[in-house]
Amino acid sequence: MRSFLRAALLASLLALPVVSTPQGTQTRLQRLQAAVASNPSDSASLFFLAREEAGAGDAKAAAASLRKLATMADGYLPPRADGFEKVWSDPQVTQAVQALEAKLPRLDFAPVAFTVDDPGLIPEGLAYDPQAQAFYLGSIAEHRIMRIDAQQHITEFAGAAADLDSVLGLAVDSPRHTLYAVSTSALTAKGREHPRNQVVAFDLITGTLVRRYEAPLAAQLNDVTVAFGGRAYVTDSGSGQVFELQADRPARVLVGPGQLRGANGIAASADGKSLYVAHATGIALVDTGTGAWKPVVNRTRENIAAIDGLYQYNGQLIGVENVTNPGRVILMRLSHGADEIVEVRTVLSHHHNQLNEPTTGAVRADTGYFFLLAATGVTHFNEQGRIENLDTLPTATVLKVLLPR
Repeated sequence: MRSFLRAALLASLLALPVVSTPQGTQTRLQRLQAAVASNPSDSASLFFLAREEAGAGDAKAAAASLRKLATMADGYLPPRADGFEKVWSDPQVTQAVQALEAKLPRLDFAPVAFTVDDPGLIPEGLAYDPQAQAFYLGSIAEHRIMRIDAQQHITEFAGAAADLDSVLGLAVDSPRHTLYAVSTSALTAKGREHPRNQVVAFDLITGTLVRRYEAPLAAQLNDVTVAFGGRAYVTDSGSGQVFELQADRPARVLVGPGQLRGANGIAASADGKSLYVAHATGIALVDTGTGAWKPVVNRTRENIAAIDGLYQYNGQLIGVENVTNPGRVILMRLSHGADEIVEVRTVLSHHHNQLNEPTTGAVRADTGYFFLLAATGVTHFNEQGRIENLDTLPTATVLKVLLPR
C-alpha cells in the first residue's frame, strides 16, 4: 500500500479527498486532463496524468503521456511501485519509460555514512548539529528520535516520555541549541479522527523538551526549517499551508489553505526574508513578512516537481525527489535575484543501489557533503499504523553525497 503521504500529494494537487473508488479515479483523471489542457507546458501535471492513467489500467494513454513528457522535460522517471504497476509490462509503456531513462545522467557514487538497523523505525526526517557533530533521525512508526554521534554511536534522544506522534521533518537551530521535530497523527486513519499536529522543540544539550508548538489549523504537517534569527516555519502537505511558529500561541498562518498544494520541503534564504517551499508542481518563493508568494521560475528543462527534502546551500537549493523519479538529489543554481532556477545538476541519480524511497537529508557545509536519508521504507507504513512486507523492508541508510564546489 502506498503511504498516506504520497496518496495525499495527488489529492492536494487536485483539491480532492484521498479516495480509491472508481468514481474517484475518474474524477482525478478528468481534473488532470483539464489541468494539462489549460497549461500544456506544465510537465508535472502531465506526469501525474500519466500516473493516473496507469493506475486506471490505460496503458495506451499512459504511454502517450510519457512520450509527450519526454519531449517537454528531463528528470522524470516513473517509479514502478508508485502507481504504474498495472501497466508496467506493457510494451508501449516499457518503451516510453526507457526513453525517459536514457536521458538521465548516471551519478551513482556515494558511500554509506551510517545505517540504523531497527526494522520498526521507518525514518523520514534527518538533521545535523554542527556543534556536537551529531545527526538526528526521526521515526514514523516508533514515534521517537534517534541520535547518532561522531563515533556513530546510536542512542535514543526522545522517546515515549516526549509523547510524539509520527515524526517527519527535523531541523536544528544550532546557535540556540534547539532541535525542532514535526509530530503528526495524520498518517493513519485513527490519527486523523482526532488530529494532532505539532512541532516539538528540544534542548540539544540537555535533551529536554522545551516547547510544543500547536498547529490546530493544519491537516498534516510535514517539514520544518529555521531562518536567520531563529524564526521557524513548517509546511502543511495536507492543506497546502505554511505556518510560522510562535511561542505560547498557535502557529501563525503565513500562507493560507490550498495556495501551495502538496507543500513539503522548505528552506529559508540566507537573510531569512524569504522561504523556498517545494510543492506538487514546483517551488514557491514566500515573503516571510507578508506571506505573499510567487513561483520560482524554472529556466531549465529539468524536473523540479514534488521535491521532498529542500535545503539552501551557498545560495543554491538542494532537492530530494522521490515521486516523479525513483530517487535523485539535484542541485539548483539560482539567478542573481534568487527567484529563478538557471541550472539544475544531478548530484546523485536513481542508479545508486542503496536508494530505496529516499526522503530528506542534512547539509554539512563544513565538509561540502550532503547526507541523504536514502533508504527508509516509508511506503511500508500503512493506514492502520502497521508495517507491511517486512521481507522487503530496507535497513535505514544514510549516504554521503559530495556537492560540487
